[in-house]
Amino acid sequence: MKIIIIRGTMNSGKTTTSGLLYSELVKIAEKEHSFNRKDVTENSLKFNEKNEVIDFTSVLIIGKLKIGIVSAGDIAKDLKRDIKIMISLDIDILICCARSKDQEGSSYRMILENFSKEHTIIKEFWTEYSNDSEQKNSIKMKTVKGIINLIKE
Repeated sequence: MKIIIIRGTMNSGKTTTSGLLYSELVKIAEKEHSFNRKDVTENSLKFNEKNEVIDFTSVLIIGKLKIGIVSAGDIAKDLKRDIKIMISLDIDILICCARSKDQEGSSYRMILENFSKEHTIIKEFWTEYSNDSEQKNSIKMKTVKGIINLIKE
């Protein structure tokens, strides 16, 4: 499995970036896919009262590739559980989020220690953040496009 990591501090927009990526991938993936372990046929993102994307997992088929997304990356043990589930589903490319700190107990360090020997981390993207609500999503599209280009390679 190849791993792409979306890194950033807490509340920096990792889940928002994942949601934007999911929305773009749904357009080019097979219609039927998994979202939060349920079979769906359309964009299934959920939003909170602030109109922010709620953490999710998804598995999409694009061509011959099985792509997994795990948006929750702040708590290492939860991320570890979700990555193990993705491995059991035989994902080709995993896109996951991780809080940026490379320290003991962090989700990023957990990925390095538990998964980087058997799986290849092919790229890390840092989230971009703007306090301007009009640029909240558009500033993240560079990362989204970069990940899509990696998938298409």
